[in-house]
Amino acid sequence: MDNVYKFINDLNINNKTVIAAISGGPDSMLLLDTLLSLKDKLNLNIVVAHVHHNLRRESDEEAKYVEEYCKSNNLIFEFKKIEEYPNNKFSEENARKIRYEFFDELVKKYNSDILFTAHHGDDLIETVLMRLTRGSTIKGYAGFEPISNRIGYKIARPLIYLTKDEIVSYLNEKGIKYYIDVSNQNDKYTRNRYRKYILPELKKENKNVHYKFIEFNQKLLLVNKYLEKVSNDLYNECVSNNEINIKLFNTYDDILKIYIIEKYLKEQYKNLVTFINTKHEYLIINSIKNNSNNIFSLPYNKKGIIEYDKFKIIDEKKEEYDLTFKDYIELPNKRTIRVDNSTTLTSNYVIHLNSKDIKLPFHVRTKRVGDRMSVKNMLGTKKVSDIFTDVKLSKEFRDTYPIVTDDNGVILWIPGIKKSQFDRKKDKKYDIILKYD
Repeated sequence: MDNVYKFINDLNINNKTVIAAISGGPDSMLLLDTLLSLKDKLNLNIVVAHVHHNLRRESDEEAKYVEEYCKSNNLIFEFKKIEEYPNNKFSEENARKIRYEFFDELVKKYNSDILFTAHHGDDLIETVLMRLTRGSTIKGYAGFEPISNRIGYKIARPLIYLTKDEIVSYLNEKGIKYYIDVSNQNDKYTRNRYRKYILPELKKENKNVHYKFIEFNQKLLLVNKYLEKVSNDLYNECVSNNEINIKLFNTYDDILKIYIIEKYLKEQYKNLVTFINTKHEYLIINSIKNNSNNIFSLPYNKKGIIEYDKFKIIDEKKEEYDLTFKDYIELPNKRTIRVDNSTTLTSNYVIHLNSKDIKLPFHVRTKRVGDRMSVKNMLGTKKVSDIFTDVKLSKEFRDTYPIVTDDNGVILWIPGIKKSQFDRKKDKKYDIILKYD
């Protein structure tokens, strides 16, 4: 615990109001106990923020316990119950968004500038491994930062030096009550599989392996900070009026080219940049390297153009399409949809279908006036235009975003965004898996 106390003391939060995200689980209860032990020494005003996710029967009991704990220790208790999720469907992304909106409100209400969360060393290992597996940026590969910035305040994670076993052992020794979320044992969640099957093997090799991941985290963050600083300076040097000066760009080191192109693509694609992958980045970098006058297509009806020693991205003319496919198709946005019955993914980038429920072949087309979809886990139908609005899809991309239907025109899937009621759970009968790459 020495590292935890040093971490908190180094924050210089004497005489401040701090917000602590407390669920009632072992990690958050140790965080709360630690802050409470420093309350008088640092003259802290502790505000406990508890979010009731409304997913488990035990949640009412957990909320009551945290509230009573706060009362008995003279702490401020703030509570939010999530009554409804967007589209009546739970997702980790939506839950996180709601949680942090609540935290944002509390930071303003109490004029605080710091939020404590209970992320620990095992969480860091799981996050790093998951991102290494699926791919990320240098900063992403580092996992999460011990201290990160959010608009108006900092997020501090002092338990990063502890493992889950150390946390539970400490609480048991002190007799501090906590609750266990049984969903954390469910293998359908990717993080749980890493936690149950991979993490124990790493700890067999080194019981303190989390410290190695902390070192990895810190070194990558330092590298990223330096590369961001250098590349930002070069970006301002070589990018003007949304055009890249090719002669200057080609003088830079390869890693700095990657950073500059990532920043450039963020400027061009805004919230759709998550749909851009490394193959598009290298397509641009290699095209600029060759510096031959050419035009090439990029996702979402954009074109890369090289002319007169300048590179720029422009919008293509938006065109409707309706394409038929069986096993594989390359879309106008340069992404693909294919049958992949070996994938284990369960995200919105994959849909499981029973051929008896639909009429083949598949169609992929653009949005039409009046399009409605029977969204999975939702009664009735919903306008496709409203779905696009809910996920904040930029208006410039809505007319050309791919929609998958069967041969009768029934909308089955909006790849990467929503599945229909025709999606079958992994334990139900299906014979086709479509994947959006």
